[in-house]
Amino acid sequence: MTTETTRPAARQWRIFPAVAIIAIGVLLLANNLGYDLAFLDRGNWWAVIILLAAFVPLGHAWERHRAVGKIDAEVLYSMLSAAAVVLVGVLFLFQLDWGTWWPLFVVLGGLFTLFPQRHRRRRGSDAESDATVGH
Repeated sequence: MTTETTRPAARQWRIFPAVAIIAIGVLLLANNLGYDLAFLDRGNWWAVIILLAAFVPLGHAWERHRAVGKIDAEVLYSMLSAAAVVLVGVLFLFQLDWGTWWPLFVVLGGLFTLFPQRHRRRRGSDAESDATVGH
């Protein structure tokens, strides 16, 4: 697979969060300019924005799974990252008591240690360090 064929898929994953962020900004601006957007007056609606952030690691997990054809440590790490983001969003959305639910973050921390993230180098980084990593 060449770089040219992988770039459009990467762009598609960037388009969704970009459009969502722009739309949220436009809605908040409209609300500040006096347009009555009733759904913005409801409780913790903004916690949904946090939940949307879970799509980034989920998208990475999906793409990694498709690339390697199995669930490996990197896929599990991305899924745990998404679970952590979802946990924060749910706690805010449903106004759950952090004092009660904080041990779930300890559990997630333990799970993270089981699936170490492989450190990936960015393209165009030092060629010598890439050669030692095996890229």
